[in-house]
Amino acid sequence: MFHIFEISQDRGIPARERRPIGSDCYTLIWVRFGQCNYEYRGSIALCRKNELLLIPAGVPAAELRGAGGIRESITVRFSPASSGAAGLLPLLARREPLRWMTHMPELLLDKLLQLAEHWSERDPYFSVMCGALLTELIVTVNREVDEGEQAPSSIRHIERMKHYIEDQYRSHITKVELGACIGVSPNYAAALFRKMTGLTISEYVHLKRMKTAQYMLLHSQLSVQDISEHLGYSDPSYFNRVFKRIVGKLPSVLLAERDGTGRE
Repeated sequence: MFHIFEISQDRGIPARERRPIGSDCYTLIWVRFGQCNYEYRGSIALCRKNELLLIPAGVPAAELRGAGGIRESITVRFSPASSGAAGLLPLLARREPLRWMTHMPELLLDKLLQLAEHWSERDPYFSVMCGALLTELIVTVNREVDEGEQAPSSIRHIERMKHYIEDQYRSHITKVELGACIGVSPNYAAALFRKMTGLTISEYVHLKRMKTAQYMLLHSQLSVQDISEHLGYSDPSYFNRVFKRIVGKLPSVLLAERDGTGRE
């Protein structure tokens, strides 16, 4: 559905400058950390963590680098494969840039990191995979924009559930516990969690565990079995399957990077 021209990740404190952004295609920017400043249509937009900026083709824009301190962002430059494809998504019919603070940061970040990884590794059929991931991401954002801003009570509920998971993610977490956490029925808690994050409770917990596993595999001296048990998996083979599905590679690959055996 899309032709992707460039996927890049930018980290650190860039030198102070005004860096033009090409207007020949769409530009999607996701701020992962800190804040980034952009100029378009004679105004300046300050984008913070978990905020997305979609700049339509034909809109001259520039990043005001060095003005926001330490930051990290992911940029995707793309065009619809056809005019018909663009017509299927209202988001792509916009003539003005869209700034959007998502309530699904974990889901969108996961898709963007997968995009960046496939783009850099250039495995067979990587362009097809990247196109599919970008389509899913744009559809998810379009649905969220269609629904509009969420009620403050829903936002408070989801934040409380996320905090509970943050504290208990190494244990088995159920919808009964999350329902009790926010004072609603288990089924309502599960449905609200899925609507607000785009993930089931189980998917969210596995994602949190795998992020921790990645860090531990690279920065600790623990074995795969030790990490598996620490994160609540009694079966290392199941841990390996979940890790491969979410991260895209086996834990042994990261272990080799840590030990230096995976370097040339």
